Amino acid sequence: MEDAEVHVIGGGLGGLAAAALVARSGRSVVVHERRGRLGGRSTTDERHGYRFNQGPHALYLGGEAIGVLRDLGIPTPGSTPPTRGTQMVLGGDLHLAPGAMGSLLRTKLIGVRDKAELASLMARLPRLAPHTFADRTVNEWVDDLAGRELVRSLLHALVRLTTYTNSPDQLSADVAIRQVQLGLGSGVRYLDGGWERLVHGLCGVVTGCGGEIRRDDGVNDLPDRAAVIVAVGGPAQTAAVTGHPYRAGLSAEAAVLDLALAHAPDHRFVIGIDEPIYLSDHGSMQAMCPPGRASVSLAYYLSPDDEPDRERLEAFARLAGIASTDVVDERYLHRMTTVSAIATAASGGLAGRPSVEVPDRPGVFAVGDWVGPRGHLADAVLASAGAAARAAVTHLSTRPRVR
Repeated sequence: MEDAEVHVIGGGLGGLAAAALVARSGRSVVVHERRGRLGGRSTTDERHGYRFNQGPHALYLGGEAIGVLRDLGIPTPGSTPPTRGTQMVLGGDLHLAPGAMGSLLRTKLIGVRDKAELASLMARLPRLAPHTFADRTVNEWVDDLAGRELVRSLLHALVRLTTYTNSPDQLSADVAIRQVQLGLGSGVRYLDGGWERLVHGLCGVVTGCGGEIRRDDGVNDLPDRAAVIVAVGGPAQTAAVTGHPYRAGLSAEAAVLDLALAHAPDHRFVIGIDEPIYLSDHGSMQAMCPPGRASVSLAYYLSPDDEPDRERLEAFARLAGIASTDVVDERYLHRMTTVSAIATAASGGLAGRPSVEVPDRPGVFAVGDWVGPRGHLADAVLASAGAAARAAVTHLSTRPRVR
């Protein structure tokens, strides 16, 4: 494997997916991971029989990631989120969320005029062409789309929920519209057993096709090999390895509180309107909790100027009906990255993100949630992994085959 044709630096979801695709093409590949654990932000922790992902994770059924996973033969069993009877919080009070026509008519969250505008807007959303809004911010798009203040607040909450981002002054409306369309269209899936099942599946493809996964000291400089795929995280980390001066960009972050519960909560899906917080029952999937138990994840979407506030998350949980006596165990992630560098309106949206080909570095390719013109979150990771793997194999076809 010292003479492997492709060396992948980074054993997270993107690096493993790229390596799996290269290995399946018949090319030799080795993965370097400096940490003792593979998977990066796709790992799943177990505590007293409860399993927690690195923050709330959902697989978009109409996105790029599930297509790559299906192509590799990796199963993705799971369940849809428990959104029936979704509650929204406004002014410290719970209200039925205006979703389908029945709940739209029954909810007391918004008035008659708000309901009429919201119904019209939701009918138009699926027909929008996201790329035509690439140079506009979420704030600009929402302000033009909705005239009523409360409807605008509902839209912002929906954007936060589907993008894991709270930067409406910078985030491209291209990203927001695509994510909202995916969420309202095909929907999402919570994976049985957590996202680490994807890590195990990808490792199995790599080694099953003759590749090697090496837990070593990592690679700080580009190895002198025929092709190198760099999947080490965000722009700054990639720049450190490749030598190309990528701009750092604006990251998206969240504070996360996971609660292991003795029983299912009163409300299993709660969205904040005037607070950028959401709660969802992620423990009802198979193998996520001990029998008869439950767990929830709360995420506080941080704006660029926000400081994490655990007490606000705890208060939100109480508002959703979770008492301190219901909590068996908990885990708090003070500040975690949800997107390494968001696609901004100033940079042209998704089309303005860097290519997988590293400039001035022939045979070197980048993978990440900030790379390539397709997808957001894990969809961007696996879309760029697929593009990098194809580009590496194409590059190798111009060189003598290593035996």
